[in-house]
Amino acid sequence: MHQFYNLKSTLSCTAIVLLLTACGGSSTPKEVIVVEPPPVVALDYQQLIESKISEDVPGIILLVNTPERQFIGSAGVSDRDDKTPMQTTDVFSIQSAGKVITALLAAQLHDEALLNLDDTLDTWLPLELLEKIQYSEQITLRQLLNHSSGIADYNKNEMLLQDVLTSPEVNRGNVDLVNYALNKTAEAVPGAGFHYSSTNYALAGMILDSVLGYHNAIEIRARIIEPLSLNSTFSLGYENHTDEIIPGYRWYQGQYVNTAPIISNIFSSASPVASTVTDLAFFYKSLITDTDFVSDNIRELMWGAASLIPVELNEKAGLGIQKLNVNGTTLYSHNGSGEGYLTQNIYIEETDTSIVYFLNCGLRDECVTAFYAIGDAILAELKIN
Repeated sequence: MHQFYNLKSTLSCTAIVLLLTACGGSSTPKEVIVVEPPPVVALDYQQLIESKISEDVPGIILLVNTPERQFIGSAGVSDRDDKTPMQTTDVFSIQSAGKVITALLAAQLHDEALLNLDDTLDTWLPLELLEKIQYSEQITLRQLLNHSSGIADYNKNEMLLQDVLTSPEVNRGNVDLVNYALNKTAEAVPGAGFHYSSTNYALAGMILDSVLGYHNAIEIRARIIEPLSLNSTFSLGYENHTDEIIPGYRWYQGQYVNTAPIISNIFSSASPVASTVTDLAFFYKSLITDTDFVSDNIRELMWGAASLIPVELNEKAGLGIQKLNVNGTTLYSHNGSGEGYLTQNIYIEETDTSIVYFLNCGLRDECVTAFYAIGDAILAELKIN
């Protein structure tokens, strides 16, 4: 307290000096030397991403849009073998950042009374499947979408990675992925808390197919991709004829494996789409701010009180989206991490700020470290950390 008071007094005296050229009772005028503060230097975003390129991080794309500053840039290469420079228009598997699209479709169907988020799984899914999922008779669709079902994650089954690497040419969908989580002990009883599991979204995708009577990727295009003109976004494993993703690299058995051919043959409602940084930034901003695209009723369904559950301090999970409070600022976010690709997607409504960046590497410590360092540096510059 005393140190703060003394500092405050000194600053007050300095202010008076600037006005009267005297302080402390002296009547002799003194020369005043005004020290200008150093200029504020904006973070060099291009230099930031270039500094993170390494043997383990082949390429990066970054978009930062604020009302005062718009940046999009790339660094490194998209292909480790032929050294093709990374382009800002390159298309990535956005991994779990796409869960929000599955959740949005479910919320839209709920809003139209085509399904009910609070119905239990037996409303749509067959008994022979549900008998292999602990507590399935209690689990609701809403609990799938906010990860409070307690269902085991198929990604934790090591046989999945082994199988897809052995047979990368095989087409796999939600049903195939769910099989890797059957007859597993639940992480928790339904509703007991947040337990992240991609199985939740594979099951949700199966429910959407059941409700619609056809593949939910068709409805994703009709309701989301086309209305927003997301021309570089498509459903992986279902619309591969429209575009292709760049290579993504995973360290496996002493070498880097390009996972793009594998991921391109998988449709999972846990990671349903490929996209670009510009498409993804526009989608997120539209989701949160554009009432012509998404009604307030649907937003309430996705991150209102009935759907939000605690994740950790100052962070809550809604349906496919995380809501964080950082020093009084609200961030809407969902990153994606997987076999060969890391993606981050943040929108800050108070300041109309979009932060989206992609790395074409995944899950190795060096790549993850670079991923978080980029986000930390940007949020620090924006004084959100």
